[in-house]
Amino acid sequence: MNRLNYFNPYSSKSESHEDQLTRAYLVVLKHSFHAFSTFFEYCKNKHVVLPEKDEKAFSLIELSEECWELDTQRANPIIETNWVMSILITDSNLHTTKQIKAVQRNARYDGIITFGRNLTMIIENKPASYNVWFDQLNPSNENLDKESKIYCNPVVLEWKEIIKHLNSLLNLQTVSGYEKMIIEDFLSFVDAIFPTLNPYDNFSLCKGNETLIYRRINNLLLEIVQNPDRVSYHRSWGYYISVPYNSIRKIGLIYERVNEDWELQLQLIFSDTQNQAWEFYNSNPSIDHLSSKEWWISPNFHFSFMNTNLVWFNSTDANKFIDYWKKNKNEIYQHGIEHIPELVKQLESNGIITYDAKAQKNMNEKIYSKKYSTLNVCPGFGIRFTISGKDAELLDKSGKLGQLLIEKINEGLSVIHWNGNKFLKK
Repeated sequence: MNRLNYFNPYSSKSESHEDQLTRAYLVVLKHSFHAFSTFFEYCKNKHVVLPEKDEKAFSLIELSEECWELDTQRANPIIETNWVMSILITDSNLHTTKQIKAVQRNARYDGIITFGRNLTMIIENKPASYNVWFDQLNPSNENLDKESKIYCNPVVLEWKEIIKHLNSLLNLQTVSGYEKMIIEDFLSFVDAIFPTLNPYDNFSLCKGNETLIYRRINNLLLEIVQNPDRVSYHRSWGYYISVPYNSIRKIGLIYERVNEDWELQLQLIFSDTQNQAWEFYNSNPSIDHLSSKEWWISPNFHFSFMNTNLVWFNSTDANKFIDYWKKNKNEIYQHGIEHIPELVKQLESNGIITYDAKAQKNMNEKIYSKKYSTLNVCPGFGIRFTISGKDAELLDKSGKLGQLLIEKINEGLSVIHWNGNKFLKK
């Protein structure tokens, strides 16, 4: 079976072996025409053609009527095309004055792309440039047609540019569905297994691009957790860390646009469900240590039905809110719908929630007009630490952002007298 069959990966090589990277990229080229055409144009732009050697540059239009074939790890394959181009993909912009020629050697090509009888691209992948041996770029004359012409100059491509191109494709409306998914999967693979190839390893390099900022947020969280399986993505929220405490299950690092700028919000949402609320208020929570200049602190009382949150209410006094529910934990249970109006009236009269016109409208439209028989009472509580985009870029560039996040997560968790030692790196 062809090794570029999506379901035929290497099993005898470690995931960090360079052959895994080559195969993964060629699979992307095989399944995404956007990625393939970008790769071809990158090769074309980097290739120096020598007209005095009767060399010619090909275009995709010229090759569009040919049969295209992609393969990997081929040993001395039969090459019968008019032209042969040698390509090196590595981690830096290397230069060489050596010209490519056919030699007597036993060659195994990392990648090979054939365009009918016109052109063969042989690819050498070296993720670490210190492993490059330029003689490996010479094709073997074994099984090479004597009439095939070889381009004198090799094409040297950089992984960071390839990754930039793929990230740019994700912003195109024409890239969607399966094609978009396979590009995203490849970029995640590079992030996890070959992180040194990722050019976007700090926010300053993302240049405000939303797609790249999201990818950096994911990688940043992966850098600070002990177990990468704890980092996940919620479509309507963002990237978060799953935490092993009963009163809080998720800590989010959320990207928000602010006019023409952006910011990161470290969000800790306690007691978001009825069960979490019981644990939270039983833990004797305290916010006295949180600076109001650094932390946005907000009670988050809401009603829910099963796993669906329905209506939220504003509150004006966070300490009063906490004290009330510490003393009235017995009210945190599933109430019959007939008791809800009296409960709302009681909470408003005690200054626990604000029952304004907006809240009344939401209750009428989302609860009273429906046929709910019961509702869950969820006295949630949220805190948020905000980092401006400018500060995030400076801190990330200096290598201090990850440590700041760890410190602030520990500070936030101390509300319930815990810390992040169970899941954060030290």
